[in-house]
Amino acid sequence: MSPKDVHRKDEHFLTRFFEPESVAIVGASNNPARINYQIVANLIRLGFQGRIYPVNPSEKEIMGLKAYPSVKHIPETVELAVIAVSYAVTPAVLKECVEKGIRRVTLIAGGFSEAGEEGRKVQAEMARIVRQSGIRVIGPNALSPINVRAGFCISFHPIESIKTGSLSLIFQSGLYEPRSGWLLKDFNYHLNKLIDLGNKMDVNEVDALSYLIDDPETHVIGIHLESIGGGGREFLRLIRKASRQGKRVVVLKSGRSEAGARAALSHTGALVQGNDRIFDGAMEQCGALRARSLEDFFDLTRALERFGPLSLENNRVFIATFPGGEGVIVTDLLEQEGLRIADAGGATVDKLRAIFPAWDIPANPWDLGLTMQFHNTGIIYQTIINAMVAEPDVDALAIQIHPEALKFPKELMGIFCEASRAGKPIALWLAGMDSGRHENLMWLEENGVPVFPSPEKAVRALAALHRLSRS
Repeated sequence: MSPKDVHRKDEHFLTRFFEPESVAIVGASNNPARINYQIVANLIRLGFQGRIYPVNPSEKEIMGLKAYPSVKHIPETVELAVIAVSYAVTPAVLKECVEKGIRRVTLIAGGFSEAGEEGRKVQAEMARIVRQSGIRVIGPNALSPINVRAGFCISFHPIESIKTGSLSLIFQSGLYEPRSGWLLKDFNYHLNKLIDLGNKMDVNEVDALSYLIDDPETHVIGIHLESIGGGGREFLRLIRKASRQGKRVVVLKSGRSEAGARAALSHTGALVQGNDRIFDGAMEQCGALRARSLEDFFDLTRALERFGPLSLENNRVFIATFPGGEGVIVTDLLEQEGLRIADAGGATVDKLRAIFPAWDIPANPWDLGLTMQFHNTGIIYQTIINAMVAEPDVDALAIQIHPEALKFPKELMGIFCEASRAGKPIALWLAGMDSGRHENLMWLEENGVPVFPSPEKAVRALAALHRLSRS
C-alpha cells in the first residue's frame, strides 16, 4: 500500500468531494445558453488542476476537453461524478456510476422527495442503491461542492474568481446561487468551502459539520437549515465542539412558522419539527449564533470572517458619528445588542482636546460633524483612533466614515486598521454603499476591517463577535 493510500484510508469521506483528482461532469454542454455549460467553464476559469471528463453522448469535445458518451466509457478512474441531467435520467446515471466504481456522486437535479409521492419513491430507490453499494451521495437537488483553494466550483453561475478566506458554508438549498455574483464581488465574501446538501438523501449536516470542524482552513462556519439530518443531538454536540475549538458558528434556520414549515416540505422535502424557542436556546447553549434573517446571515458570516482571530470578551465600545443625533441612536443600538458605551479616562480626553472645537465636548459618542468644522478629517480620525487604541476601557470601535474617505490614499485608510492591529475590533459604516464597493472599502476589508451600509449592521457584527467570544 502506497503512502497516498494510507492517507486516503484515514481521511474524512467528504475530502474527495472537495479535493477530487478527477471529476466527471455528466450533462456537460457546449452551449453557453445552457446553465450546464458553466459547470465545466467554471472549473477551467478557476484553474482546477484535476482531470475533467465531460459526459455528453451528443458531443465529441467540450471546451477543448474530450467528451464521453457515458461514465462507463471513461477509461480512467473517476473520484467524483457530478450528475447534471434531468430527474428522469438521474437514477439510471447513478447506477452507471456504481457500475463504473465511482465512490462519490453529486446529484444536481430536483424533482424527487420534494415533488410528491412518485418523486419520493424514486428517491427511496436511489437511496437503496446508495446503501447497497456503499457509495456516498450529495443531493439530489444540490449544487455542490466549492473548494476555493483547489479552484473547484460546481455552480450554474459564471464565476470569474473567488477570494480565498476562512469561511465555510453549509446550505440545505441553493439559496446562495442566484446571489453568487453579488456575494463574491460587491459583497466581498472570502470563502474557503461550500457544500449544498439539497434533499439530504445521504450526506447531511452532521457529515458536513464533522468534516469542517477538523478542517484547519475553516475558522467560521455558516449553516442554513430547513431540518436537521444525522441526529439532532450529534448536530448540537458538533456545534459545541466547534465552539470549544474557537470556530465561530452562525445558524440560519428557516421554517419558524407553520407556513414556513410547509414551504420547506414542498421545496426540499424537509419536515421541519420542534419548538423554535427550544432551538434558540440550544444554539445559545452550544455557543452558536442564530441569524435573524437571510441578510443577517450573510452580514454576520462575512464580518466574523473578516474580523479574523480578534475576540471581544468585554463590551465597551467607542462611537464616532457625523450627526450628533446618530450618535444617540447608535448608543441605543449598543444597549439593545448587549454592548455599552465606553467611558474615556482623563488621559484620553486630554489627547482628544487637540481636536476639540473652542469648547469642551463629550469624548464618547464623538461628534465628527462638529469637529470637522474646525479640523482636518484625516487628523481627526488619526487622533481619535490613536487615543482609543491606548484607552484600556475601550474594547471595540464603531465609526461612521465620510464619503470623502473614498478619496483617501491607502496610507490614510490605514488609520482604520490600527485598532484591529492593536487587538481591538473596529466596524465601520458608510451610508449608501450598497450600490457597489469602492476599492478603498475592499482594501479595508482585506485588512480585517468590515464595512457596512448602516450603523445597525456594524453594531450587530460587534455584538455577534462579543457573544461568540464569551461562549
